[in-house]
Parts: sequence; C-alpha cells; structure tokens
Amino acid sequence: MTFFLTYLFMFLVFWRPQEWLLPFLYGWGILDVIIVMAVLSFLMEMDQGRLKMPKEPMYIYMVIGLWAAALISHIAHTYFAGLLNTIAPVSKISFFTILLLCVLDNPSRLRKVAWLFVLMAVTMAVHALLQDRQGFGFGGLQPIYVWGANQEIYTRSVFFGIFEDPNDLAQMFATSIPFCFALFKRRTMLSFLAGCALTWLLVEGVFTTHSRGGIVALITVSAVMIVLILPARWLPFMLTVMVIGALVMCPLAATFLDDSAHDRVAFWGEANRVFKTTPVFGVGYGMFGEYISGDRAAHNAFVLCYTELGLFGYWFWFGLIVLCVMGAWRTRTVLLDHRIAEARWLRQFAGLSIAAMMGYCASAYFLSRAFVYPMLFLFGILGSLSSLADQFMPERPPLMNMRKDFYLVTMAVVFSMVYIYVSIILLNRAWMG
Repeated sequence: MTFFLTYLFMFLVFWRPQEWLLPFLYGWGILDVIIVMAVLSFLMEMDQGRLKMPKEPMYIYMVIGLWAAALISHIAHTYFAGLLNTIAPVSKISFFTILLLCVLDNPSRLRKVAWLFVLMAVTMAVHALLQDRQGFGFGGLQPIYVWGANQEIYTRSVFFGIFEDPNDLAQMFATSIPFCFALFKRRTMLSFLAGCALTWLLVEGVFTTHSRGGIVALITVSAVMIVLILPARWLPFMLTVMVIGALVMCPLAATFLDDSAHDRVAFWGEANRVFKTTPVFGVGYGMFGEYISGDRAAHNAFVLCYTELGLFGYWFWFGLIVLCVMGAWRTRTVLLDHRIAEARWLRQFAGLSIAAMMGYCASAYFLSRAFVYPMLFLFGILGSLSSLADQFMPERPPLMNMRKDFYLVTMAVVFSMVYIYVSIILLNRAWMG
C-alpha cells in the first residue's frame, strides 16, 4: 500500500490534473493527504515486517540532515516566522524521500518508476508538440510567444504545475531519456528500437521549449550514455573529464550569453557575496529573493542551496548527489558478471540513472531546482540501487559506508564550490570579452 501511495504521489506531481483536467479539485491539498496516508501505511508495514529500513541507511541520514539544515538556517538567525513557514514543506519533501528510499526495495518497482517517468514525459512531449504545431495543447493551454532577435515570433512550450516554465519542462524531457532504455527486463532489439523512438519524441519536445538549459541537459545525457559503453571502471575518470571540460569551455560561451543569461551570472555573483556574510548556515530556506536585487530567482540550484542553507546544508544536499552517483557506479561494478536477469537489468539501470542525474544537474546549473520533487525522485531512485545490489551480493560488505565515504563527500563538496566560483568568474569574463 505504501508503494502504491508513493507512486500515486509521483504521478500527481507530474500530471497535475487539478490544473487542467479536473479543475474543481484546484486548491485541494491532495498531495498532503496522500503523503499523510503514505506515512501511516509505512508505519503499519514496518510494524508488520513487510517493509524494512535499508541495510545501510546512509541516504536516510543524509535526508534527515538536509531537513535539519533547512530548519537550522532560520534558527541561526532567530527568525521564528521563517522557521514555522519552513517546517511543513521541508518535512513533506523529506518524509517522501525517505519513503521512496524504503519502498524501492526490488527491481520490479524501479521499473515501474522508470515507466512512470517515461510515460509522463511522453505525455508532456505530445502536449508540447501540439502547442508548437497547432498553438495549444491539453486543456487549451497556449505556449509562450517570444520576440526573437530578428523580430520574428516563436513559441516556447510549457506544461502545468512545476513544469510551467519551458526550461523546467525541457529538463524533465532530457532527464527521462535514459529511462526509455530501461523499461523491459531483457535487452532485445525491439526494446532498443522502442527506446530510440521514445527518445526521438522527447528530443523533439526539448526543441519546442527553446531552452538552452534543456540543450545542456540533452548534451550531458548523450555524453554520459556514450561513456556507459566503456568499461565501468572508466566512468569516474570520464565524468571528471566532462566536468572539467565544461569549465574549460566557459571562456568560449560569449556567443551564447545574451542579456538574460548575463543577468543570471550577475545574480550568482550577488549570491556569492551574500553567502560570504553567512557561510555556515546560510541566509535561510526560501529567503534567497530577499537578498538579491529585484527579488529574482537564483537560476542555479547549487548557488541557491549553499546561499540559503550555507555550507552545513549544502554538504548534505550535494553529498546526496555524490553518494547517489557513487552508489550507482558501484552497483554497475559489482554486478558486472552476475547471472540473474534482474541483477543484469539493475546494472544497466544503474548506469542509465547516472546519465539521468548528470543531465538533471547540468541543467540545474541554470535553474532554481534544488528543492523540487523531481530532484527528490532521483535521490530515491539512485539511493536505492546500492541496497538492491547488496541483496544480490549478500556475501560482500555493504557497498556504501558513511564512515569511509565521508571524506570523499567532503572533498567533492569543496571541489564543487570552487568549481562554481571559478565558473562564475570565467562566464563574467567571457561576457566582458
């Protein structure tokens, strides 16, 4: 029952029927009701022994740490109203992530989640193409009309809810592409061709959004999926090369930076100056706009996170990303020659999940998508992989060990902050020539 409720929750996050299909439901706290029911069901199934905590609950501890960091970011400033406004939304997203980490306890459920991602993305892609071709999509929703540099008008497709921005919609399309090749247990030519057909539709959807962040995500996903062809042990090195290569390309980005893009880089600089004033606990969850001129959005999930939650919260948030990718890579490595079909599928899915996470993070560099449900879905998906791999390899010690991985996470956090700081400098210099 808990898995069904979490699955329903994910479906409603994507589908948003109250905003176009069933408008009489608008304003009802449907998701709140579902999450409460899911928590109660989870407690019952835990008591009955039908659900268990992961053998190595490291990811759960990280989520709890992120939850605490969001609250402490206001406590540190003695901002009681901010604390009260933060408790409910942060608790909801944290509890849901923990539920997802617990209920994704077999490969069959992971496949169902992959199907959900793909089917929802395909539905949105059809909607986007309808907007692009005939001027309106589901529910009569029209796209955004934009004046181009040459005084021509073009459209940018949008969806409902958290995907009402073209950039967020494009991010969803690109992130879902790897899952198109993980829908079936066995790899056959037919499943591969089906994955290619679905990928073509999602790529077409990305192009209807005219999103630069979506293109970045699409390029990243494609590059990582090509790297997956190489031996598994090469993956960390190749990902490092890709990340450093992106930094080297920053000085060449002048031709892609218009006034809007440069404004975002300027906001990041402002955010860094604010961060230096409160580096440990940040300015407070949800308070970014209060410190930036014009009450503008961050347009960078990484900058948004460490500005609002400080180094303390950013360690947990970015640490989750690092641990998820690390766990997925280790899953690919240990299941290399496993004979069980489910284990072979899990190995394939682990690699594709890395591609999805890297694509999401690449586009999140240009979007304020640090604390939204799709990111939490990825935390749950990738965070469950190492526990599932442990089930297939019971004779081995757990793949993840917080005591051993603590230093790797800390080094990655420090590297990421230096990387972001240097990239902002290089992008500003690219703009100024």
